[in-house]
Amino acid sequence: MNRLLRRFAAGAFALAVGAQAALGSASALAAENTVSAETAAAMARDYYNIEAPDEEVLSYSEYYDMYFDKRSSKSEIFISAADFKTAENGDITTGSFTDDSGESRSDVLLWNSAEGEVTYEFEVKEAGKYCIETSYCPMISTSSDIELKMEIDGIQPYDTALRLKLSRVWVNERDIYTDIRGNQVRPSQVQRTMWQDCFFGDVDGLFSEPLFVYLEEGRHELSFTSERAQLAIESFTLKAPEKLPTYSEYAASVGAGMTVEGTPSASFKIEGESAVYKSDATLYPTYDNSSYLVSPSDPRKMVYNTLGGGSWKKALQTVTWEIPEDKVGAGGWYKIGIKARQDQIRGFDSNRRIYIDGKVPCAELDRVKFSYDTDWSVVSPKSGGDDLYIWLEGGKAHTISMEAVTGDIGEYLRSLENVVKQLNIYYRKVLMITGPNPDKYTDYYVHEKIPELVDVFDILSIDLRNVQQGIEALGGSKGSEAAALENMAVILEKCVKKPLRIPDYLSQIKDGSAALSAWLRDNRDQPLEVDYIEFATADRSFTSCDEKIGKSLKFGFDGFIGSFFEDYTTLSDVTGEEAINVWVSLGRDQAQVVKEMTENQFMQETGIPVSVNLVTGGVVEASLAGKGPDVALFLGGEFPVNLAIRDMLVDMSKFEDFDEVKGRFQPNATTQYTYNGGCYGLPISQSFPMMFYRTDVLTELGYTSPPETWDELRDMLPALQRNYMSVGLVLPPNNISPATETGHTFALLMLQKGKNYYNDTQTASAFDSVEAVQSFEEWTDFYTKYSFEQTYDAFSRFRTGEYPIVIANYTFFNQLTAASPEINGLWDFCPVPATARADGTLSHAANSNGAGAIIFNKVKNKDNAWKFVKWFTYTDTQVQYAAQIEGLLGTMGRFDTANVEALGQLSWSKDELSRLRAQQNELAEIPVTPASYAVTRNIMNAFRETINEQKNPRDTLIWYNRDINDEITRKRKNLGLE
Repeated sequence: MNRLLRRFAAGAFALAVGAQAALGSASALAAENTVSAETAAAMARDYYNIEAPDEEVLSYSEYYDMYFDKRSSKSEIFISAADFKTAENGDITTGSFTDDSGESRSDVLLWNSAEGEVTYEFEVKEAGKYCIETSYCPMISTSSDIELKMEIDGIQPYDTALRLKLSRVWVNERDIYTDIRGNQVRPSQVQRTMWQDCFFGDVDGLFSEPLFVYLEEGRHELSFTSERAQLAIESFTLKAPEKLPTYSEYAASVGAGMTVEGTPSASFKIEGESAVYKSDATLYPTYDNSSYLVSPSDPRKMVYNTLGGGSWKKALQTVTWEIPEDKVGAGGWYKIGIKARQDQIRGFDSNRRIYIDGKVPCAELDRVKFSYDTDWSVVSPKSGGDDLYIWLEGGKAHTISMEAVTGDIGEYLRSLENVVKQLNIYYRKVLMITGPNPDKYTDYYVHEKIPELVDVFDILSIDLRNVQQGIEALGGSKGSEAAALENMAVILEKCVKKPLRIPDYLSQIKDGSAALSAWLRDNRDQPLEVDYIEFATADRSFTSCDEKIGKSLKFGFDGFIGSFFEDYTTLSDVTGEEAINVWVSLGRDQAQVVKEMTENQFMQETGIPVSVNLVTGGVVEASLAGKGPDVALFLGGEFPVNLAIRDMLVDMSKFEDFDEVKGRFQPNATTQYTYNGGCYGLPISQSFPMMFYRTDVLTELGYTSPPETWDELRDMLPALQRNYMSVGLVLPPNNISPATETGHTFALLMLQKGKNYYNDTQTASAFDSVEAVQSFEEWTDFYTKYSFEQTYDAFSRFRTGEYPIVIANYTFFNQLTAASPEINGLWDFCPVPATARADGTLSHAANSNGAGAIIFNKVKNKDNAWKFVKWFTYTDTQVQYAAQIEGLLGTMGRFDTANVEALGQLSWSKDELSRLRAQQNELAEIPVTPASYAVTRNIMNAFRETINEQKNPRDTLIWYNRDINDEITRKRKNLGLE
């Protein structure tokens, strides 16, 4: 077979084994050879003696390419949602539903539960491509999105069908208001019910048009499954989207005979922060105090005057503003000027689809571009270079909506996504032969052991060059925008020219793949920040964005002077002897939420004054100096016990209703706040370990499920390590904390054997027990016998598949979901490995960490402080706080609440929550003692001496245990406990 044919066959082979062949190279090769893609695939299977995996789910890009040339059906298929064939595994009924505006619809499907499955039968009379439009109304739910899984005739047509999303409706809970310090307060985002119609779109941000399915003639079944549902559905309509008219066609069809020039002179603005409906809780009002041009602005105070920026960048996110009736007047033709800024993606445009009263008026508004610029500018949609006008009928209010859509970069992102996926697959294939550190003096002949490798790398380099050229054409220049693509292409070209040196480039391939993945993640976003939307008739000009030097200097000078007088750590001016001084040890956004909730709820309900202040660190030092707070929130680790030792904290167990309040948490959650029989804190956050695993990698290695026990994990290690893979375990950082790291392997093994670090009276350690010695040997064996690494990057190793199993805090889920979209659906999580006990039961016991609320003895009214702490740890308060933080920060900010009931009301699916509950129910805590610093330090000393100096683990642990017990005895004597 000649070289060209082999290149073509290799691309088809990559597709056959699950890697996505990129479009750019396919087009380039097709131009050189008349062989079709189907023929190439057949030749690849013959050449490599393989079979195409029929069961693998296609990506939507592959599906799109497969049916791109098929015609869209001209017919429509209407399915009444209430007319289902089957409904199971959830609370699914039929009836009527009325939204918050009073609009009621009857005979609809009521999906009252988060989970469930519903199936419909329908007849297709004309084969073709169909998009699916649904008419639905979201119910109020703890979930931020509605997620559905779709099957056609019992088969998932493509991967995106596993994560279809319908947006909920979010509004400001109240208008933006000003606090007593003159700073504006951002309102909370709350859900509303509202009937709406939409097509299912691409949540991955690669396609701006709706998703489609190709259907042959005959009867079919359409099924939807969900674990995040809770909505009312009126109908599904399978049809092709209506073709949008051109601007000239639109202008000729509306206007009631009034011309653009005949419209009475008028102009008005709609402020960006005054949006009435949002599709996402993160689309809250934002602020910019860098320029006097932002409307409104203040150089000293916090003024919420914009919307969007980094929070308005994901595909399908939509913001709606209302145009009041009195602004429109008698009606007429208006041009639109959007004062906006896109300063995050250099060299590229951000795109928005503009709706008027829920419809896109013309094709020119289907994709409006906002170019990169660090300054504010007014963007006005054009038609052929001339201003574009929309018709606003008089006598009624209107709405204008802007939806984030993919721009011209979408087709290049699709190709790049294919490249990244293939690079990860073939990186692992090479890694399985050479290991992560190939010997430079060994010829591995990886190109012979993986016959298609050189051809695939050749194709990928062509793809990268094609994408690079396209990106540079979009950006209008060559530069850093495509540097990561060029670097990777150069590496692959070197591999093609000198296949024997491929192992030498392995680390560069890994780093280059990570860089491409980050580039892909960043540039699929469509960020935009909006100051205001201006409407003007033909005789009016939009407000200028040109800065006046004098006004800019005065604005900057006022801000400079104000910085000397404004206290940015004090969030409220509540004063008085009875006021409770509360310090929040988190970021400003979190502290602001605490302050707003306190003033709007706790102070209103109880009348107890509370002053909330933002303080990062220094709580212990300030308290020892007599300058500390009355209550501190989110203080964890060893600090509560260390302060209690010095008789600085209130013993909460003395309050009459303490046991009732303690019932809000996991039974052992207060252990880390307990000292000498008293409890000196209530947990607010609690994180615990889970085992994350790559389902695709384990499947490749022949495993159908993750290991349930440590023995099963050890049995898997030879297979993993033969392929130069490993497992990531928790090790504390070099600056060891006195509190035991959550998920610490030694702690897990001891707790699962029913042993703690200390004896029952905490007067000595339990490390001289048989169970402790066994646990220590098992722990160190991972690093001596199996050569586990002591330091590693869990995220990058898990993302590439080098570490297909990683034990980490369950908040690792947030990071993977937000920052690693290319492996969505390829990983899962479960409780940590278990130890089999003598009675035959399996123990998944683990310890946790977190932060809590403490009350200082200096507070004047302890009962009032206790009421505040009780209120903040109450279920409803925790749910509201968590919802607002996730609304501010997105999935990365999902709160790890310690309140057991509140955890169940956050945005976890039923299946995810059940696994979290399984681990949470087995948590067993290690107490913090006055000598905890000596315990954690000496454990790690014994560990490193065993690993690095090959000492006997039993003797080493016993030796260091003497130092531990000596220090425990000394501290107890110093504190008068003995």
